[in-house]
Amino acid sequence: MKTLLAVAAGAAALVLGLAACAGPSANVPVTAGEEEAARLYRTRCASCHRLRSPSQFTREEWRVNLDKMQQRAHLTVDDRRAIERYLDAHAKDAAPAS
Repeated sequence: MKTLLAVAAGAAALVLGLAACAGPSANVPVTAGEEEAARLYRTRCASCHRLRSPSQFTREEWRVNLDKMQQRAHLTVDDRRAIERYLDAHAKDAAPAS
């Protein structure tokens, strides 16, 4: 019974995660070198809740969010840095692309 519940919970998390990937963040253009960070953001953050568009928050607001969520999302220091660089590049107050 426990195994069946674990499988059902895993399947539900996968479906919700895949649905979240189609959310607003999917519309953010990913530049060369950002693919892994964007994938980490989608997979790790969407495992618990709906993804936010990177442009929804400022760089500082993203840092506060990452501070709160790093441990819950089981992010390594390197994963967190990669996600932070990705979010910084697309944040509400990011420098315009040249």
